[in-house]
Amino acid sequence: MHFEDARVRYNAKKSSESGDDDAEGPAADARPDDHEKLIAIEIDENGVAAEYEVALKHIGLGLFHVLIMFVNGMALSSDAIEVLSISFVLTSAKSPSELDMADWQSALLSSIIFAGMLVGSYLWGTMSDITGRRTTLMTSLTVNGVFGLISAFAPNYWLFLFFRFVSGVGVGGSLPVIFSYMSEMVRNKYRGPYLGVLSMHWMIGSLLCGAFAWMIVPADINLVLGSLHIHSWRVFIIVSSIPSILGAFLYLFLPESPRFLLEVGKHEQAMKGLRLAYRLNHIHKPGSEFPIKSIDIRVTPKHHSADNPSSMRLWVVTNFKKGMGHVAELFNQVLLVRTLLLLGIQFCLSFGGYGVSLWYPTYVEQINERADIDHFYSASCNSTISDIIIGSEEISRLRHCSSTSYTNVTFNHITFSDWVFVDALLNRSVFNRCVFNGVTFRRVNATSALFVNGSGTAMFFDTAVLHSTGFCGLNVSNFTMVGGQVTDVTVNGRSVSNQTALLEALWEGKPPPSPCSAPSAGSPYTSKVDKYQVYQESFYIAGSALPGNILSAVAVYFLRRNYWLAFSLFASTCSAFLLYVVTTPVFVVIVLCLFNAISTPAWNDSSLLIAELYPTHLRSTALGTHFIMIRIGAILGTNVFGHFIAVNPSVPILLVAAILLVGSALALPLPKTTRHTILN
Repeated sequence: MHFEDARVRYNAKKSSESGDDDAEGPAADARPDDHEKLIAIEIDENGVAAEYEVALKHIGLGLFHVLIMFVNGMALSSDAIEVLSISFVLTSAKSPSELDMADWQSALLSSIIFAGMLVGSYLWGTMSDITGRRTTLMTSLTVNGVFGLISAFAPNYWLFLFFRFVSGVGVGGSLPVIFSYMSEMVRNKYRGPYLGVLSMHWMIGSLLCGAFAWMIVPADINLVLGSLHIHSWRVFIIVSSIPSILGAFLYLFLPESPRFLLEVGKHEQAMKGLRLAYRLNHIHKPGSEFPIKSIDIRVTPKHHSADNPSSMRLWVVTNFKKGMGHVAELFNQVLLVRTLLLLGIQFCLSFGGYGVSLWYPTYVEQINERADIDHFYSASCNSTISDIIIGSEEISRLRHCSSTSYTNVTFNHITFSDWVFVDALLNRSVFNRCVFNGVTFRRVNATSALFVNGSGTAMFFDTAVLHSTGFCGLNVSNFTMVGGQVTDVTVNGRSVSNQTALLEALWEGKPPPSPCSAPSAGSPYTSKVDKYQVYQESFYIAGSALPGNILSAVAVYFLRRNYWLAFSLFASTCSAFLLYVVTTPVFVVIVLCLFNAISTPAWNDSSLLIAELYPTHLRSTALGTHFIMIRIGAILGTNVFGHFIAVNPSVPILLVAAILLVGSALALPLPKTTRHTILN
């Protein structure tokens, strides 16, 4: 019997036995003109049809699968850490003493890793279909870890941006290939749950990233390396790069995907890998007892490794053409509809998911900050406001409130217009980089207060008491003081003991001997003196993906994948709308946890569908191409969020809800893959 006949008869038999009229699995796609490879059948000594799926069945589940789950899971976790780590350092890194970033530079930094991933998705995804899964994973993880580590020592913003971009190129390579590698190691019966468990490692990486940030970023760390000060946020970047380097090392101990090796004609190496898997899963049996003696795969010459030219230049050109040929196949008559639907879904999911996930630390900080400002506005007379930091808010209404005590209050970047403090106590309060336009301090008692790097048109102290108060870098056009007391006051590092000396020092405008800085009471954008709070909340939000991952791992085994994907996206739409409705800090964190939990199954299911809906020789290219769309969505989502979050957070939240709803509708027409054999 010719193998060509065996292929046709075998697949026809499977199709007829399935009894499925619409046969959406590989049996339905098994047409000679579809360019999709079919498994050739060879009869072993016992007369058993030894296709690759049967070989995986004989291997079973065991220690080998525990090992590949551990290594692939570590690789996926390291990618999550690298992607999310930047969201925890934006506040610390943007300060003038660090990278001195403007708001647009922060937005660019948050999205630059996705630009690198955009390049890496195509580069590594295509190369893994040519050079192999394992080699690609080791190389891309090394690029990720090494350049992530180097970025921690970047002395300025632009170098830091470049190194994060190159690190993103590495991340873009490992993400799609991890799922290809894992899907080719597990038989179709268990593929859904296994890929669901693998996807859970993104959540594990998120938890580790949140835990690292919680422990490291708020800590007071200052290591000196030449002229570079290694503060806590740089230490956090160093720690975040370690899992990628460790993951690359562990792949040395795993075999290349046997399915890929069969595809490129390396039969003996493939069988060696299968025997190793069998031996590890059946430790009590020697490898020679593996019942499958050989598996023949029809190899099209253009996919065979033997045709690689010796000339490096010609090799690169040839493989580039191969890669472009793979991409073109994704849009052929058979695959066009599913490719367009999946690309649309990936864009919608990444726009909303990454937009929220990378900016939620800043969003939570902003909500807490606004709650503090509301508290500041609503404070009645004879009240006490203490232990808060208020920042980035234009205060323009007139306040005449007497006998209010401000203790340990820090005002950051606030514009006071026609403001009056009456009979107020400013106890250890700081005005940092504030603008004073017609501000009056009437019968104010300022004890251990500090005015740093301020500016404006006019400040008027009327019968005020200034004790142990400091003025540093103050540039106000008109500074006036009538009556009151001045004791132990400093102006730009110079001590003054009376009102006349104070006015002369301020009008003189002599620069301070060293740069002025506010005392470190916490991040300018952290709304509470407890500087660990936002990282603690971020850890909880990351952990909320656990129930979503568990539900996803179970649901994909029983439910039709595309329907489950559509439901998850619709539920994410509802939670995004809730985020628009709630305003209190506690409920915002709860809704963000809900959003993270119910959007997680959508991420897992979409990756699984891509792995199942394309044949082996296109699988990594398909994942790479779809990951390119994910990067485009992520770049747009993070930039839109970054632009609007300081202006009107409602705009990106509502936009996310609308786009996720579109993604839900796109998932409904996708073909059924549950319990169908993976395309060959």
